Amino acid sequence: MNTNFLTKTSLITAGFTLASLSLGVNPSMAQWNYSMDSFTDGHNVQSRVGSQSEFEFYGMAMMEKDGQIYIGMNSNLSLDGANSGYAADGVISYGDLFFNFTGDGLDDAAGNLFAINFANRTNSGVSEAGVYRNVTGKNVAQQNSGFWDLNHHANTVNGLSVNRNGGDGANMADLASDDAYWQSGVTEDYKVVTSIASGERVGGINMLESTTLASLGLDFAGFGGVGSETFGFSFDKSLLPSGDFIAHIFAECVNDGMAMVGNLASADVDPESVPEPASILGLLAVGGLMLKGKRNRTA
Repeated sequence: MNTNFLTKTSLITAGFTLASLSLGVNPSMAQWNYSMDSFTDGHNVQSRVGSQSEFEFYGMAMMEKDGQIYIGMNSNLSLDGANSGYAADGVISYGDLFFNFTGDGLDDAAGNLFAINFANRTNSGVSEAGVYRNVTGKNVAQQNSGFWDLNHHANTVNGLSVNRNGGDGANMADLASDDAYWQSGVTEDYKVVTSIASGERVGGINMLESTTLASLGLDFAGFGGVGSETFGFSFDKSLLPSGDFIAHIFAECVNDGMAMVGNLASADVDPESVPEPASILGLLAVGGLMLKGKRNRTA
């Protein structure tokens, strides 16, 4: 097992738990966990980003509540994708949302991934929306006239005037575009996993509109997320394992993407095992080192 990725994830999530406890907040309470992306790296064919690009991703969020997992997304790309003469099928849509609980890099986790198919008119290897396990992934960027690899995307985006003059530049929310987690996807053509190639469907999802998500407390605007599209879905928590994970989502063209580093608590976690506030204060220094590398995580 590649313990480097697992350790990094554990330290980050431990930092948030410790910080919550020090403030008297029960970490088991339902709250949204936000991963906010760069606002100037969703490149389109006119070399535009931000509000002028249909591929700009602003952020995603996750919440555990009453045995359900809730996912929210904010971007300029609709669930039906974007019509494009540059795509083989005339549409560039979302890839699938992947979860990696293995602690290994993305390539090494092939066959042991979980993924969620949720969007319309996609190039996914599965046609039915839902949660899948034992997933192997594929890259569909070439048939969507997309970027070759993550370095190609980052170099192009970072060279734009807006990013040479103070813009956010390229990143993938909780991970850098060149993070070692992406393995071959950083430099090798059409390798980074965008979509399900194969997997076993284990359950369905419930699509959620922006008004429903708002009633659940989701607020991307509070973190600067101004995408034209806010949507999400929920599913039974039992469909995913517990533990540390890295999740990611790309546009099929790899014109933008986002990653989330997080943790799903076990259903049988004993509240008595939570350390006393006095004992965790000394540990906050460790958690804080990881926290400062994260942005707008909870609300």
